[in-house]
Amino acid sequence: MRQLSGFIAGTCLGICIAIILWLSKFLSKVAEPFLVVLNSLPKVALGPIIIIWVGAGTQSIIVMALAISLIVTILEILNGFTHTDKEKIKMAKTFKANKFQILTKIVIPANIPTFINSLKINIGLSLVGVISGEFLVSKAGLRLFNCIWWSGIPA
Repeated sequence: MRQLSGFIAGTCLGICIAIILWLSKFLSKVAEPFLVVLNSLPKVALGPIIIIWVGAGTQSIIVMALAISLIVTILEILNGFTHTDKEKIKMAKTFKANKFQILTKIVIPANIPTFINSLKINIGLSLVGVISGEFLVSKAGLRLFNCIWWSGIPA
């Protein structure tokens, strides 16, 4: 459940932010260096800050899954948006299409494969985020692994 929540939140929020950044060239140019720096930051290092911010519970696990998948989604979707065929966009502009029409009629349909690739990447990243969050907020450790290891059953 936590993985699914982080996956859905990371994907939806990432796509929405990428759309906003595509619509505003100024905002995109300002935010892109920060997104690249945040992408290189190890998200597990944010764990203690996340625990202080939302508490040591299920919410912090979901926020960790969201943090790991969000930046990758934004960068990937925005990259797909900016590499959409410029000739099609130019043609739509000659027919007096506005930004919203270009987005809904040209850019989003051209980036369906990018959305699917983003979903494939995000499901794995949200699992990594949930596992990292579980390690950060756990109080007892992995008891199942310890029981299997001490009983002599091959894992």
